[in-house]
Amino acid sequence: MVSPIIPTLINFLHEIFTIIWIGGMLLLVLVIMPILKKQLKPDEFELLNKKIRSRLSIFIYVAIVVLMATGIMLSKQSTLSSSLFSFENTYSIILSVKHILYFLMVAIAVFRGSILDRIKGLNKEVRHKAGKILLLSNIVFAIAVLFLSAYTGVLASMPI
Repeated sequence: MVSPIIPTLINFLHEIFTIIWIGGMLLLVLVIMPILKKQLKPDEFELLNKKIRSRLSIFIYVAIVVLMATGIMLSKQSTLSSSLFSFENTYSIILSVKHILYFLMVAIAVFRGSILDRIKGLNKEVRHKAGKILLLSNIVFAIAVLFLSAYTGVLASMPI
């Protein structure tokens, strides 16, 4: 019998880094930002927001890499899916949609964290609104990814 420890560790890391990324976004939107907005002047808020985003981005970029690596390993362990974007059965379709959403989330995170602030000609207000829309979009995608993960977990546990 093959030891379950390695697949368990891979799945554990995948779940932990999912929590770090999605939990960080939710914590930022639901707890930190509303408190800071009420307590600080606009300039102070902007400065602290930038520092928080800078600190969180380190964890998010690490999470992106770990999620990609562990996701590939988990996909290789699965007998229900044959490739990254496979549409041959329900499990593969759901997993492929999850992968598409993941890559959209990565693109948004990279754009929001590294590119948005460098676009010339955008004033602070437009930049702030764009960042907020991108963050909220990523949260919606993240919730969809979590749902699809739960769905694939159920499908994988069902008899064929």
